[in-house]
Amino acid sequence: MLPIVAGQQGVLVINVFTVRPENQGALVDCIRDAGDPADIPGLVGMHLLRSEDGTRVINHMHWTSERAFRAATGSNPVIEATRARVTDLIDSRLPDPYEVVPLTR
Repeated sequence: MLPIVAGQQGVLVINVFTVRPENQGALVDCIRDAGDPADIPGLVGMHLLRSEDGTRVINHMHWTSERAFRAATGSNPVIEATRARVTDLIDSRLPDPYEVVPLTR
């Protein structure tokens, strides 16, 4: 697992998906089946988290830059196809880019 370090370069994008419990496994499989994250230019690392109650999946991605994120999500056919399948499985989605904030001032 990649550590999250304040001040590190790049951007973190966190998608919080709300899903029916019967669709949680299919959603995780859909994202896993999209291929090797190492094959996506600009994607440093990715983690999937699933809630124990089956109602949420979080996709945490670290990109080299917001520009790399926008380029990949705007033109990569694998990402576009996965996004279409994901949309069929979820009830809602909250995507946001985040900055890592240090705990000390």
